Amino acid sequence: MPTTLNIDTERGIVYSTFYGEVDTPELIEQVAAIRRHPDFNPQFRELIDASDVTSFEVSSDEVRDLAIRETPFAPSARRVLVASEDLVFGLARMFQTFGGEHRPHFEVVRTLEEAYRLLGIGPPS
Repeated sequence: MPTTLNIDTERGIVYSTFYGEVDTPELIEQVAAIRRHPDFNPQFRELIDASDVTSFEVSSDEVRDLAIRETPFAPSARRVLVASEDLVFGLARMFQTFGGEHRPHFEVVRTLEEAYRLLGIGPPS
């Protein structure tokens, strides 16, 4: 599976990383992994790094369906997705638009530096 999950409880950050070829079942499994992780707290912030995704096999209908699903994060949790590729960036913005009501603090950016700034953190040690 082209994903990793790390939770930094001291900083209150969930690090979700996607790379290579990503499809809908992998996105769903990542959310399930976050939900069942023993260190997860719904108030944590999340940095989703999709900057190394080479193929994103998710249709616009699937993006809409994913965006309206219940999230394990609290509505107040700030979440930032990094997408350097145009296709991933566009689909992430679509997700942001469809899910805006449930994820008011979800942002999409092009670089990790922007994500760190929005989350108020530095790079992980």
